[in-house]
Amino acid sequence: MIAEIVLFAVGLMLLIKGSDKFVESASRVARGFGVSEFLIALVLASIATTLPEVTVSALAAFNGKSDIALGNAVGSALANIALILGLCSFIMPLDVDEVAWRNSTFMVFVTSYAWLLMRDGTISRIDGASLIIIYLGFLYYLYKKHMTFEEPPKGQGDPKKEAMIMAISGLAVVLGARLVVNSAVSLARAFGVPEVVIALTLVSIGTSLPELANALTATLKKIPNISVGNVIGANILDILMVIGVASIIRPIKVDTSIFHVTMPITLIVMLVLTFSLRSNNRVGRKTSLALLALYLYFLYTQF
Repeated sequence: MIAEIVLFAVGLMLLIKGSDKFVESASRVARGFGVSEFLIALVLASIATTLPEVTVSALAAFNGKSDIALGNAVGSALANIALILGLCSFIMPLDVDEVAWRNSTFMVFVTSYAWLLMRDGTISRIDGASLIIIYLGFLYYLYKKHMTFEEPPKGQGDPKKEAMIMAISGLAVVLGARLVVNSAVSLARAFGVPEVVIALTLVSIGTSLPELANALTATLKKIPNISVGNVIGANILDILMVIGVASIIRPIKVDTSIFHVTMPITLIVMLVLTFSLRSNNRVGRKTSLALLALYLYFLYTQF
């Protein structure tokens, strides 16, 4: 038990320090490349925090458990907005760039498309390939429209070096999250906590812990573009790449509860966020209460 407590403490330290470095370096990368913090978080930050989920989902599909990948992707997308952005915007209203609502609209579009693919009860390999192609097209569009890789102005530092720091600190966040969740699960079992309670709390929250840590840190540092950009980018990745890669490896049989309950609630949550961003480029406290209420309703449906 002492070893688990030590691992929990080490994981927590990595999570906190890694998130701090991650957010600061992401902001410096944005300034160095001359793009908005939102776009850096939308692409680089989201990839750093979501890549482990893509890997885990691919391994799950390879082992014949592709349905787990689907549940993880959709559940994470819901938690990222309703729980994480709900909490962050309750702490402090999040004012973001105008480009945010456009990318949020794209997130709604790809999630609606993924929902349509589930109508026949299966996400085939062709369906998965179409999701991946859409994501690659999305990256190409952002690259052509927004990304410039010219020499940074003097005094802005080296954005390539900062990007490397961001990647390393992102890995530290993910590793810290894993240590925290794994040690917490072991401690819960040692104290006799039922497995179902562990699964519904520690394990489910653990998949979104990197996004939570980064979003909270960015909010407290008053860099809301990174909070919102990271969440929207992670959700686009979850829907397009996590589901896409898993279904290419092995076609996914869609659980009826995901199609009839989880996906509709996820889309409603995304629409609430999008309308809020469209109206005033802000996620305020009224929106946060609506998001948190929807997440509580989702938990009620699961119980």
